[in-house]
Amino acid sequence: MIYDFDQEINPHGTNSVKWECVPSDNGLVPWDKTDPALGNDRVLPMWVADMDFCSPQPVIDALVERARHGIFGYAVPTERYYQAVVDWMARRHGWQVEPDWICTTPGVVPALYVLVRTFVAPGQKVLVQPPVYHPFYRAITDNGGEIVRNPLILEDGRYRMDFDDLAGKLADPNLKLAILCNPHNPIGRVWPADDLRRFGELCAEHDVLVIADEIHGDLILPGERFVPFASLGQDFARNSITCTAPSKTFNLAGLHTSNIIVPDDELRNRFRQALNASGLPWLNPFGITALEAAYAKGEDWLAQVL
Repeated sequence: MIYDFDQEINPHGTNSVKWECVPSDNGLVPWDKTDPALGNDRVLPMWVADMDFCSPQPVIDALVERARHGIFGYAVPTERYYQAVVDWMARRHGWQVEPDWICTTPGVVPALYVLVRTFVAPGQKVLVQPPVYHPFYRAITDNGGEIVRNPLILEDGRYRMDFDDLAGKLADPNLKLAILCNPHNPIGRVWPADDLRRFGELCAEHDVLVIADEIHGDLILPGERFVPFASLGQDFARNSITCTAPSKTFNLAGLHTSNIIVPDDELRNRFRQALNASGLPWLNPFGITALEAAYAKGEDWLAQVL
């Protein structure tokens, strides 16, 4: 199927956060088109990562069919769901994931809050690499953690990690968690395997757990190669928790479906216990359906997007 990505779709009247709201100190507020600073066609909502393309047709078809069923009670993922995730990671990224490593959550950001709350006590420290996705900061401070910054270095128009600074920061015994963003949001850098390996070795040396936010890992331009952090080897997998979702890849963020991959048994048990105590909702039936369809039949659409 050939997709038309030049088609303009009117987002207004759809409760779109991107096109009908603006962020403020008090949260999201309606976008006031009478405001001289906001009420013109030159203002673009670059602060939220939604596409303006329709999702893949097989996903739309699957959701329509699910809606026709007419019953929208509580739903849980089945073996088909977990196998879809396993197959996608193997096919797209060469990463062999076991189904029981997968913990489902209604989003990566809610999962990040639970992860910080689980593995960082109030007053302990979490490392981030600015410039970086702003919810990382709130997930740390809202849970009583202290932010430690390992700034990226802009050199010849390209960002790189500052490993000397990183080593010094990780040596603090009160630093318990390091959040790795790969591909890095907002700079767009796909970290090479050597950088990931060095990052992981430094974290392991200082007993610092790695949280790898890899939600943009499918949106890789031709000529680049994305390497999942945990795929580097067993030592890296055991000391990491990987956050993934189909939302950025297939424009499905509103369906609130993500997969947190935890290879280590002890870490996974602690995280699952924390999820149970968090009160976060289960996945919804449409999110489950959309993921299965996207991972099974969405690659043609994704290739055309890229």
